[in-house]
Amino acid sequence: MSLNQPFRRHHTCQQQHNTVSATSAWLELVPEKASEVEICTAESWRRTQEELLWYRKLYENIPCVYFILNQDGVILSVNYFGATSLGYSPQELVQQPVLNLFEQSEQQRLSDVLMTLLGEPQENATVNIELCLNCPASQMVWVKVGVRVLQSGKENPLILMVCEDITERKLAEVPLKQSQKDTQAQLEELETLNRLKDEFLNTISHELRTPLTNMKMAIQMLEIALNQEQNLLSEMSKHHLERSKVARYFQILNNECDREINLINKFLDLQRLDIGAKPLVLETIQVQEWLERVVRLFQVRDRNSYSHNLHIRIADNLPSFICDQFSLERILIELLTNACKFSPTDAEIIIAAQSKASFMQIQVTNYGVEIPASELPRIFDKFYRIPSNDPLKQGGTGLGLALVQKMTKYIGGTIKAESGSNYTCFTIQLPL
Repeated sequence: MSLNQPFRRHHTCQQQHNTVSATSAWLELVPEKASEVEICTAESWRRTQEELLWYRKLYENIPCVYFILNQDGVILSVNYFGATSLGYSPQELVQQPVLNLFEQSEQQRLSDVLMTLLGEPQENATVNIELCLNCPASQMVWVKVGVRVLQSGKENPLILMVCEDITERKLAEVPLKQSQKDTQAQLEELETLNRLKDEFLNTISHELRTPLTNMKMAIQMLEIALNQEQNLLSEMSKHHLERSKVARYFQILNNECDREINLINKFLDLQRLDIGAKPLVLETIQVQEWLERVVRLFQVRDRNSYSHNLHIRIADNLPSFICDQFSLERILIELLTNACKFSPTDAEIIIAAQSKASFMQIQVTNYGVEIPASELPRIFDKFYRIPSNDPLKQGGTGLGLALVQKMTKYIGGTIKAESGSNYTCFTIQLPL
């Protein structure tokens, strides 16, 4: 043995001793590590349990009805809030068919939804439907039901059904639907009344206009005969107090016939304007030529116009404008008739026209009479006549100014009246 051998043996033993010591030290640490793992696992398990309890508590108290159903529609699970909202305990609902919770008339609809979802499974497919409940102890009557298939494609799929209370909205819809139904009934009634009104107007047009036209023709023939036999035209030219009885009676007959024809025509025109049955016929109007022609036409038609002083005042270089010429002519003649009727003999009546900004202004002013300020707001009302005027003397239907206002609005214009200081003025404005 060399000198080095003891050293080697000692060194080898030392290595073995060190190895054993190291191994012993590592083995002693194992129990300590295992204990930490066990503590960590227990802590995780505790936290997981707490989370599960929290989620369970959330599920039980969420303010909706949550059902888990099997493929036969039998309730496997229901949250506590949902069960109590329906008037049951969860234990009473489990293993019961969910269809029994709904009105009989609604059961088939829900069944069809479930069968459709199970028969044609689609990923994340959800169906929403509103149904009426049959739960006597519940305050919920209507629910919005959302249905979805879980574990789609597997042998025993589950169905998630969520019910949201919509009773308050549905109850609010009941009076709304009733109101809509009532409104629809009223609209239908109005349509019926409008149809009857149109039929009535057609009847008036035929049954009243026709005999009045015949009466007017007979009065004209009587005028010819009386003129030949008794020189009626000469009698009519006299003052009404100096006329013969025949002439006075003829004048009454002729005036009243004209009055009735005028009443019916105005009434029918008003009704047509109300329903918008009269189309506009737009034409270009040269103001000066048109105004002079209308005034001449009025003087020919109205014999009373010659007892007044009619003057036309037209501004220079007036532009032409587009309007329904026939309607505007009716408006002007009606205003002139009104002015002559209520103005004293020899009173001045001025017809003026001028352009202002973007509209044409036409005015009819009569002097010698004024309308009380308290009566001005009502002069365009149907059948309204100023109480201070004598209806037996002046006559009139109370429809003239109402027709004027309607026709002015119909052709796109405005009209206003002002009166004072022994004059009355009607102003029409029409867009250029």
